[in-house]
Amino acid sequence: MGAWIAKIIRSLVLRLMAKRGMDQTFAVYLANILHGVVMLLVIITTLGQLGIPTTQFAALIAAAGLAIGLALQGNLSNFASGFLLVFFRPFKRGDYLTAGGAEGTVEEIGIFTTPLTSLDNKRLIVPNAAITAGNITNFSTNPKRLVAVPCTVAASNPPAKVRASLLRAPAENPGLTTDPAPVAVITHLGEDKYTIELRAWCPAEKYWDALFTLNEAAKAALDRDGIAGPMPIMKVLQG
Repeated sequence: MGAWIAKIIRSLVLRLMAKRGMDQTFAVYLANILHGVVMLLVIITTLGQLGIPTTQFAALIAAAGLAIGLALQGNLSNFASGFLLVFFRPFKRGDYLTAGGAEGTVEEIGIFTTPLTSLDNKRLIVPNAAITAGNITNFSTNPKRLVAVPCTVAASNPPAKVRASLLRAPAENPGLTTDPAPVAVITHLGEDKYTIELRAWCPAEKYWDALFTLNEAAKAALDRDGIAGPMPIMKVLQG
């Protein structure tokens, strides 16, 4: 019964905050805390109704609380980190990021952990303390992302010809933006080859589709214009 009441209160809080237009990440975090508080009150009330004199065990309860607190130092750190994540809001639900050694889309910010969904649909549970302890790279905050396609070609190819060929590839990708305009720049020089990188911009939420499409378009453009690739290196083994 108590668990059912706690669940109802959680649902009501979420609905109320949604009607008032509050941030969903904050709403879920607050609802989870209230759910935990209600469950704690239910347990205490149940013990009282069973005739257990909890007031006489105040010292024992305090000692147990201290012991539990020491045992759960990591979880307390995760709780504090969860509060910081909600308060400073470096990301929100639905953002794609790398943090705490994991990469994926944020499902929600939990009391102790933040679940992420990876590109291959794996559910990653990341402790909040691990997220706040390191760098957070949020790929969804800015509206645009850079799509970079490095292409290594033989040194015999004139850079102007390779550049012109690559710059025709973005026109075949409707997911790219024209501001800033695509560019092709040489990023590495070798003795018999060099790397020229095609750079274009796309909406952040369309990054992966734009990247895969641009890769294919760049390869097709180089083949169509007869751009030669680097020659394989032959190693002569001496016996």
